[in-house]
Amino acid sequence: MSENSEPSFVENIVNSVTEKIQELPASSQATEEPPVPARYRLFNRQRSLHEIFGGGKSADVLLWRRKYLTGGLLFGATLVWVLFEKSGYTLLTVVANVLLILVVVLFVWSNAAVFLHRSPPPIPELELSEDMVTSFASVLREEINKALAVAHDIALGKDFRLFVKVAAVLWGLSIVGGWFHFLTLIYLCIVIAHTLPVIYDKYEDNIDNYAKVAVEHANKHYRKLDAAFFSRFSRASVKEKKAQ
Repeated sequence: MSENSEPSFVENIVNSVTEKIQELPASSQATEEPPVPARYRLFNRQRSLHEIFGGGKSADVLLWRRKYLTGGLLFGATLVWVLFEKSGYTLLTVVANVLLILVVVLFVWSNAAVFLHRSPPPIPELELSEDMVTSFASVLREEINKALAVAHDIALGKDFRLFVKVAAVLWGLSIVGGWFHFLTLIYLCIVIAHTLPVIYDKYEDNIDNYAKVAVEHANKHYRKLDAAFFSRFSRASVKEKKAQ
């Protein structure tokens, strides 16, 4: 009798202890894991590259998700560039000749269709809606006002750091413009726009790691330069303005 009661007593203790443990919150049972540091993203972006490019057909083309269309665009851009480079024609000459041929063909086609009782050429009505023009003008106005505000601050010497950044960008553009003429520069921009995004999308993790190291070094050198030169110049200009 006592032998049968002992196991039941032990089993009751084990069951009660198990129930108490199950009633405890999960945070007390498991040790808290250290928080995972946020992953560095190039330009501190929060969205994927496809979403940044609009997420539509244009994003698919830039990221080579429509290979035939992207390849066709690059082939067409290369063909146009070679045509201008080797033929010696200017952009204005080619555009004027193409429009001349197009106007003549459509004019002859339309008049011949009347005499031959055929349908005229299928030309859609080209018209810009008021909403489209208004939205485009609004966006353009905002961007122009931002550029004018930056130019105003630079001209009045309000932001020396901004002045240095703008001067460096313009100086770099002048150097690049000396290497290539305008048409070649446009062609290079098209090629870069259709190659760099897909390379970054494929090797995103490795590029972000290298970019993080590069940004940290750049910020370190910038802080040294700022403490040694930019901050002193800004404080001196502020004192001069207060004295005036």
